[in-house]
Amino acid sequence: MIRGIHIKLKSCLMVVAVFFLSANHIYSQQNGQNVRVTGKVTDEKGEGLIGVSVLVKGTKKGTSTNLDGNYSIEAPLNDTLVFSYIGFDRQEVKVNSSGVINVKMAGDKMLDEVVVVGYGSTKRRDLTGGLAVVGKEQLEMVSTPNLMDRLVGQVAGFSITTGNAAPGASQTLLIRGENSLSANNSPLIILDGIPYSGSLTDIDPNNVESLSILKDASAVAIYGSRGSNGVILIQTKRGALGKANVSYRGQLGMAETMQRIDVMGPNEYIRFQQDIGRLRQGYTGDLLDPVAGDIISLTERKNYQNGITHNWQDYIFRRAVSMDHQLSISGGTENTKYIASLAALDQDGVVYNSRLSRLNMTANLDQTFNKWLTIGVGMQYTQRSDGGVTPNIEHAIKQSPYGSYKDEVGNYVPEPMEYALIANPMRNVNAIQDRINRNFFLSGYADILLPVKGLSARSNFGYNYRSGFTGTYYGRNTFDGREQAGLVGGKASINNSHYNDYIWENLLKYERQFGDHRFDATGLFSMQQTKSVSASQSGEGFVTDDTEYFMMNTAARNIVNNSGLTETAMLSYMGRLNYAYKGKYLLTLTGRTDGASVFGKNNKYAFFPVAAVAWHIGEESFLKDNVSWLDMLKIRMSYGANGNQAISPYRTLDRLYSDVKYIWGDNGTQVNTAYLAGDGIGNPNLKWETTYSSNLGIDFQLFKNRLSGTIDGYISNTEDLLMIRTVPIMNGYRSIYDNIGATRNKGIEVTLNSLNVDTKNFKWNSTAVFSLNRDKIVELRGDGKDDIGNNWFIGKPLRVIFDYNMIGVWQTGEDYPAGASAGAAKIEDVDGNGTINIDDRKVIGSKNPRYTASLANRFSYKNFYASALVTGVFDVWRDDHMANIGAWTFGITNYVHNANYWTPENPNATIVSPGYLNTLGHGYYKKVSYVQVRNITLGYRIPQQVTKKVGVSGIDVNLSVNNLHTFSNIRQVLNYDNTWMASFPTARTYMFGLNVNF
Repeated sequence: MIRGIHIKLKSCLMVVAVFFLSANHIYSQQNGQNVRVTGKVTDEKGEGLIGVSVLVKGTKKGTSTNLDGNYSIEAPLNDTLVFSYIGFDRQEVKVNSSGVINVKMAGDKMLDEVVVVGYGSTKRRDLTGGLAVVGKEQLEMVSTPNLMDRLVGQVAGFSITTGNAAPGASQTLLIRGENSLSANNSPLIILDGIPYSGSLTDIDPNNVESLSILKDASAVAIYGSRGSNGVILIQTKRGALGKANVSYRGQLGMAETMQRIDVMGPNEYIRFQQDIGRLRQGYTGDLLDPVAGDIISLTERKNYQNGITHNWQDYIFRRAVSMDHQLSISGGTENTKYIASLAALDQDGVVYNSRLSRLNMTANLDQTFNKWLTIGVGMQYTQRSDGGVTPNIEHAIKQSPYGSYKDEVGNYVPEPMEYALIANPMRNVNAIQDRINRNFFLSGYADILLPVKGLSARSNFGYNYRSGFTGTYYGRNTFDGREQAGLVGGKASINNSHYNDYIWENLLKYERQFGDHRFDATGLFSMQQTKSVSASQSGEGFVTDDTEYFMMNTAARNIVNNSGLTETAMLSYMGRLNYAYKGKYLLTLTGRTDGASVFGKNNKYAFFPVAAVAWHIGEESFLKDNVSWLDMLKIRMSYGANGNQAISPYRTLDRLYSDVKYIWGDNGTQVNTAYLAGDGIGNPNLKWETTYSSNLGIDFQLFKNRLSGTIDGYISNTEDLLMIRTVPIMNGYRSIYDNIGATRNKGIEVTLNSLNVDTKNFKWNSTAVFSLNRDKIVELRGDGKDDIGNNWFIGKPLRVIFDYNMIGVWQTGEDYPAGASAGAAKIEDVDGNGTINIDDRKVIGSKNPRYTASLANRFSYKNFYASALVTGVFDVWRDDHMANIGAWTFGITNYVHNANYWTPENPNATIVSPGYLNTLGHGYYKKVSYVQVRNITLGYRIPQQVTKKVGVSGIDVNLSVNNLHTFSNIRQVLNYDNTWMASFPTARTYMFGLNVNF
């Protein structure tokens, strides 16, 4: 019995053991079974993410998503997959039996932003080159109708100088300073993928979606020689999927001069003229009396006696009104997307007769015909008018308050002070001037998906036609058109110009991903041709003013005709390879060959290679797993060569001139001739100016992207400079273009973005930009000698002030040298020999700033928003016109209010005596810094529940002021970008804006 019980118990235990072993075997089999997991990783918009890392947790087994965001991996059931992506939050998902896991990534998407680069676009995280992207938020910070005005100070390394602040005037653009001494240093403009050579003032800023500023060799290499000075990519707005959306943008503005020159008033002017008389002329007693003496002209004496004075700046400056309107419609279906806009701008300048009228018509259309073909076309037409003969600003500033403005019949008095050098600033403002420019720009593309996986083709075509016309007529009611010496009055001129270019580019692109390896290769063939034609006529002596400039054939004398033709062509080949490993290690190789017609047969073509690498070091485990506050850290490096062919055409050819006529015999007739000028010899060996650039950059994001930025350092060495070389005249010519000399350009750029406050109702973010650039001449003509005539000095910056250096004012009792006296300029004795002569000139300083900086702040509170932009330029040497008392006064004209000039009663002055005669002809210079409040904007977006009641989808109103104030160590200037006292003044504008979406 006992044995039976034992047998039964043993049997039961065996059954239980078998059960547990079976269960354990089944569980182990299920848990250890490998499942093929597939899926798609997308962002919050549902778009596939390329290169997302998919890793089996606790192992080294992993893969990454392909071009469409899809992935496939084998993993044990119930194990965990870790999805990580640069700039997004890491996600962990358990493997399930279905084998399908789709993941939507969340987090900061800035790195996943698609940015426009050369011949295409890419994700920001994949960039290896140095570029800056200017988005909609930055473009709308400044409310001006000039596109470049909106970018001033907002991009590190991008300098925009408005030397002439007149409406419609061109600006000087530089990316990372200057490399060339004689060739063009301007960047290449690419508009919707097509090189654009027109004026940027023709572009309506409200049509621009974004800009990319390409700066280092890798970023610009794909554009070859045309991009050697940097590239500005402008992308206009395109249609989007959705119903038709009609929008209106309008601005009404009022402008005034930001500041005026504060000149002497009537009493101060008289005292100043008395100081000139006694210190320069030796006048005493009655000779210093305004009426009985000789210190002012007869006309001035009469007005002095009658108490008649004039504020001449009131006549030439004015408050100006501007209106800017744009109406656009956009929308699209899955296959057709469109946008069209019409804009009209009328802007009066703050100087009498200055104005700008601009009409813009724009249309973009994108059509998808099937899975493999998409075609797009864009058109922009601009008509711009900015004519008008403006007053002479210098003459108004220097005019005597007692000068005569108009005579008894209302005509402008030609010489208010009876002084020919300072005439009436208004004497020609009644002239007729029409200046009209028309610009037609056409761009088109065709995207083709070829029947090979990853292979596509694209063809770009661009055409640009521009015409310019200027017609000017000085009638008898102007000084230049007056009748004199028995000659019939009237003076007319017309100028016509026509320009056209076309470019055709064909690209082939292949992109694939194999596991952790992703690459794309691009090949390019490009051809471009330009043609420019000009013609002009002028003449004097017309029977009547009624015909203006429309009957040039009736001119009686001084008839001049001119015409010209210029053609250029370029042929290019390019190859580019982008490679990425695990999305962390990036490589870009680019090579481009350019051929330009401006060079001779011996050196038409040149090859320029560039390489760049980038490393997402922040994705390495030693940082990612240990530094929680580091969201992203990327290191970039690039090195390569770019060429510059930006010289005038035909410099490689001998050029005959024919602008001289000969008369054979006493009674002979004029005949044309041809001759070889001193600069007419060509150089068939002329070749490309080449810049070798290296760049080291760091991109980072910290503290959940509360702080992000970019730091770049660069060095550029330019060789074979395209320069005019002086040769002995015994050769039969005196100069020739040649490849000689070298320069070096280096700098640091810093951009910092911070999210200071981020709550439900209130947000505040800031952007700080800092740029530092140093350039110098390394070599000139190979002999180690400086070129004093051009102010070029080896080891010194490219643009310098070279002159005698004034270090003070001589005082009574000091041991001043021969020829000097109390109140005279104290000149530095550079060589220390006790004599001031030509050898005492020195390089005083650079005309380029030591560094620039800016700070932008943007705020939003519920439906309210505000922004402010401040920019600064520091330590740039400029002419100190206030100190140059001789150039101001010419011994008779007006001067600056409260000028601290030397007199025996004011020995501690900083400005020389009015009696000082500048026999050396030296200038006066000062290191200048200025900080400008560029823009302040306040706005309000009306809630949708309100706008719907009036039948619109959105209304936005805003108020802004541009160029509110400038803080500087100088004051008596009209435009801080051009410290010449008589430059066109910077305008302070007050703007009211209204945006309505229907």
